[in-house]
Order: sequence, then structure tokens, then C-alpha cells
Amino acid sequence: MKKFNLIDRLRIPTYDNPKHMKTADLFFNPAKCKQCGICIKVCPGGCLVTDKVTKKEVWQDMQNGVKAGLPRVMTLKGGSTLCIACFCCGAACPHGAISIKRNFNPKYFYKRLTQTEDMRYPKRY
Repeated sequence: MKKFNLIDRLRIPTYDNPKHMKTADLFFNPAKCKQCGICIKVCPGGCLVTDKVTKKEVWQDMQNGVKAGLPRVMTLKGGSTLCIACFCCGAACPHGAISIKRNFNPKYFYKRLTQTEDMRYPKRY
């Protein structure tokens, strides 16, 4: 197990400060995406949006076959996102249209959560 110094253990990073936190970003392949909205529905962070419909409409119109539009990661102030690259959206996407463009790498207290560059699909059981 990696050892952390005292500063790493006590200092809490500021989420929207790029020096403290590198938030994740995803790439949605428009050629593969069928705009089904499944990724928006399963995102635990609620960071996926589309310009065509609201999240509520995605939940309501999933049964009607309405195209949700090409999803994207919602960007907050300073260019940070709520995405932690858990890749639940990628595991749920039946078309394989999602890939991780930038992984999640916090510093200080949360650097134990740092992801490696070679993210893979979650294990299927």
C-alpha cells in the first residue's frame, strides 16, 4: 500500500481548482451513438446532459423511442466536471460509443482515488 505524507492525509483538495483536482471527461462517438439516452439514465454523478432534451424527458421518453440527442459531460466553472470516470455509462452503452478522454486524478487527501490511464470496462458478472 502506498504511503502518504502528513500534508496528503490532512489537506482536502478544492474540487473546482485545477491545481487540486483533474476531473474526468468522456468522448461520445457520434458515428456509433444511437442517442438512446441509456448513458444519461445510468450516470451516478448526473453529469451527462444533451442539448436536445432534459434529463426528465429522457426518463419519460425512453419507452417512446424518442432520440435523446448526442450526450456530453456537463462542464462546471473552471472547466471541471462532475464526472469521475466510473464508466458506468460505457458499460451500459449497447453501442460502445463512449470512451474516457481524461481520467479522474485528485490530489492530496483523495489521491488514493487516482485512476490509471488504462481504464477498462467494469467486470461483468
